[in-house]
Amino acid sequence: MPNLPIRGLGAVGVVTDADPYNLPINGFTRAKNVRFTEGKVEHGPVYRDVSAPITSFNPMFASGIYALDGYDTVVVVDELFTVRQFQNGAFRVDGGGNDYPLYTVGGSSNPPSSLKVTHTTLADVQYINRPNRVPIAQTPAASNNAFSPLQYWNLGHRTKALRSFGDFLVALNMTENGAAYPNRVRFSNIALANNVPNDWTGTVAGSSAGFVDLVQMSTPIIDGATLGPNFLIYSQDQVWMMEFVGGTFIFNFRKIFDDAGVISQNCIVEVGGRHYVFDRDDIYVTDGNTRESICEGRVRDYIFSGIDLSKADKSFVLHNNELEEVYFCYHSGDDMAEFADGDCCNRAAVYNYRDDTWTFQDLPNVVAGTLANMDSTVTYTTATQTYENVGGSYHSQESSFQRHPLLLSRQYTVGGVNKSESRILGVDTIDTGSLSQSLNSTLSKPALLERTGIDLDEQNVPLSGYKVINRVYPQISTPNSNNDFRFNFGAADIPTGVPNYGASTVFDAAAGYKVDTRMAGRYLSYKLATDTFKDFAFTGMDIDVVVTGKR
Repeated sequence: MPNLPIRGLGAVGVVTDADPYNLPINGFTRAKNVRFTEGKVEHGPVYRDVSAPITSFNPMFASGIYALDGYDTVVVVDELFTVRQFQNGAFRVDGGGNDYPLYTVGGSSNPPSSLKVTHTTLADVQYINRPNRVPIAQTPAASNNAFSPLQYWNLGHRTKALRSFGDFLVALNMTENGAAYPNRVRFSNIALANNVPNDWTGTVAGSSAGFVDLVQMSTPIIDGATLGPNFLIYSQDQVWMMEFVGGTFIFNFRKIFDDAGVISQNCIVEVGGRHYVFDRDDIYVTDGNTRESICEGRVRDYIFSGIDLSKADKSFVLHNNELEEVYFCYHSGDDMAEFADGDCCNRAAVYNYRDDTWTFQDLPNVVAGTLANMDSTVTYTTATQTYENVGGSYHSQESSFQRHPLLLSRQYTVGGVNKSESRILGVDTIDTGSLSQSLNSTLSKPALLERTGIDLDEQNVPLSGYKVINRVYPQISTPNSNNDFRFNFGAADIPTGVPNYGASTVFDAAAGYKVDTRMAGRYLSYKLATDTFKDFAFTGMDIDVVVTGKR
């Protein structure tokens, strides 16, 4: 067989859980910082410095507040539950250039806390909650956009998560005047536009406020989220549906799953009328009636054998609607992990729901993610980077209101050495992106792409056959001025053998058309790498391979 064509290299994605020799020939056994989409492999997103290093406080949470016009605001919450406003590349300061928070906790005793923060919005009012604090709210009429303790809320009450549903606020997992009610769902009165709900107890005339204890729940409520006309409530091992029925009962509650849940707060996202959920031992989607694992048989074992459950509370989920991907972020000790010494998220398992493919992304000790637009316009006067290190184009800067994923990367030290600084990072492609901020080449990591265990059984080649690769004809392109790619070819003689790789060969995609090699074995392997950050499209290749028979 002189020539073996391989096409559609982005159709399968990475499959870590199956034996390599059982994968389709266009699948991959290891991959990170790449994307599989539209039948091709692309370089994954990189990180751009949206903010300067954050040195005056320890950030714990960030969330975008969308503007009707102009640029969005990102609220950043620190360990002390201080809320700051980030917009147009800088944190808000007063006339003297000093820190100007939107909210600070009163009193002299305020120990730092790493408890999970949640954010929701209802009737154009913003709400932020942490389980050991009274929720705070920002109304449109608030002076200087300040947050304040939630009016009409009992100051002796605390809640695990505060969410909106229809015209109501829903408080999940209550502690009331020191007594724990881990399966209590407390709902407010109907909220009017631009106002907080005026009752949480049902004592106001005509109020719809009240509570329900889901006593059949075996584990405490963790979080909840709207799904179409309903609201799903998640514990560690159950999912309940909350339905608005009106009348005397207002809401109806019923259990829909008793063998699934969620790993932590902020680990549920709605996309296309379905919840994508990060559970403690699975990643699944649900429409409120059925549930389907999207990682089983592909990457589930790899994810959950690497995840550090002692840091499960650091996990979160982020929807990158521009790339049609969902990021399931967690702390991992897997064999591809970077930033392993941090205590926040260093790994994202990335699911492309349009192409139904998985990949992995390195995260630089990330504690939260959100979506927001920002002013990314750069002029000759303000530019400090070369064309190679900035994204966007003249056209993209003419209308810079597109929302981008943002990640809050947290500082960490090892042995007294500062390994990373806290900052807000923009997630963007390299050459074809739309953010003009400079690429952070320390926190961004290069692409890794590997396929092992190619046995050619699809071509009816016997397993005893000894294959010799003579040359490869790659179909690969890049808009970058650097056209070099490094290929490594390897082979093993037994299914479980570690491939023996030869020296890497540089392929110039602008001038070359083939890569010569002389690797031989029963199970073939190859790797693709780049020496510089650049977008590329790797769609297929022809392999000149000879089967020499038994050895």
